[in-house]
Amino acid sequence: MGKENKTPSLLQDNLDDDIAWRIKELNILKKKIPDKQGAEQNVLIRAGITILYAHWEGFIKYAAECYLEFVSLQRLRLVELDYCFIALCSRKEINELVKTNQFKLQKELVKDLLTSMENRANVPHDNIINTKSNLNFEVFCDICTILGIDYKKYELKQKAIDEQLLTQRNKIAHGKYLTVDYEEYMHIHQLVIDIMRMMKDDILNAAVTEKYKRVSE
Repeated sequence: MGKENKTPSLLQDNLDDDIAWRIKELNILKKKIPDKQGAEQNVLIRAGITILYAHWEGFIKYAAECYLEFVSLQRLRLVELDYCFIALCSRKEINELVKTNQFKLQKELVKDLLTSMENRANVPHDNIINTKSNLNFEVFCDICTILGIDYKKYELKQKAIDEQLLTQRNKIAHGKYLTVDYEEYMHIHQLVIDIMRMMKDDILNAAVTEKYKRVSE
């Protein structure tokens, strides 16, 4: 991670830098792939699918953790944050509450949780985002939910993410021979770049509009 994400401007710089080198690398590989079918095309497309997935997973994880750091550095109280961040900060207490059947302990946990709402939030951000090394659409939606970002706009891309990118990457990663059509590869290439850009824009918009703050009810 680059400079601390203290402001929307610094957050944008970090996300811009990260997405830039990823897109540059993907475009270099794209230009190397011949449009004529053959052994060289097959090899480069197979390699390209694995790299496309690597950048898809890598950017989403990096961008999400940058945003969590940004929210943490706003130094807000728990009560001022949107519910997703309260849940993230209170995950340990919530898990304890769910696990126990002892009412006395449940009461104490609820009391501690409510009395801590005026405390300054310590939003965790390092190694919080778990892509499960298999960033399918369901996992992606979970990450969006953690960040308070609406994932509905991405739903039309679910099939392409799961079936074209993930399924093919997994087959290649497990050593299976697979041929991917040139036009299909170009579609997946653009899909990954489009979603990375969309996610970057959604995160920056959330930072600028202070979407991380709880709306008064």
